[in-house]
Amino acid sequence: IDEVLDAGGLSEPRLARDLADQLPNGALLFSGSSMPIRDLDQAMRPRRGLRILSNRGAAGIDGVVSSAMGAALAHNGPSYALMGDLTFLHDQNGLILGPREPRPDLCLVVVNNDGGGIFSLLPQAALRDPFERVFGTSHGVDLSHVAAATGTPYTFVGEAEQLPKALRGEGVRIVEVHTDREPNAVLHAVMRDAAHTAIRGVL
Repeated sequence: IDEVLDAGGLSEPRLARDLADQLPNGALLFSGSSMPIRDLDQAMRPRRGLRILSNRGAAGIDGVVSSAMGAALAHNGPSYALMGDLTFLHDQNGLILGPREPRPDLCLVVVNNDGGGIFSLLPQAALRDPFERVFGTSHGVDLSHVAAATGTPYTFVGEAEQLPKALRGEGVRIVEVHTDREPNAVLHAVMRDAAHTAIRGVL
């Protein structure tokens, strides 16, 4: 799997793998419930010293920013969150804290593929135009504007090599990574085929 991920650019599975690799010991990683937790499960290398949390709501994406904020406040150490753009937008008000409220040390890593990427891996993706309106749900929101509206520091990452520097800092901050849903679906198929080939080789 590592060979497949390293052969391409900055993909969602590679981001999940690299993020989990690069976080310091004692860190908390709060994962979104849609593709991020699946990408971590498929691509993360085994390691110690990292606590991973995730929750599951009525729609799978409700309250994730707020949950990450609360978990970070309770965690004794640096905290990070990995989530998709729809998950982030669904709970963007979680960024708003009262002036007298404690502020966690939390870096929100947001994968922006302009919609619901998990549905591109399912059969309804073949429906094309109806799919995009009903399942893809493209939003076109500039996340830097959301960050500016709440006074949250913001960094854009366009290359895998930029991630370590972007993660640095203190307090609540946002790191945005753009990906494309269709190449992501192709990459997951390649990963699946590579896993099948490896298993057949052992058997």
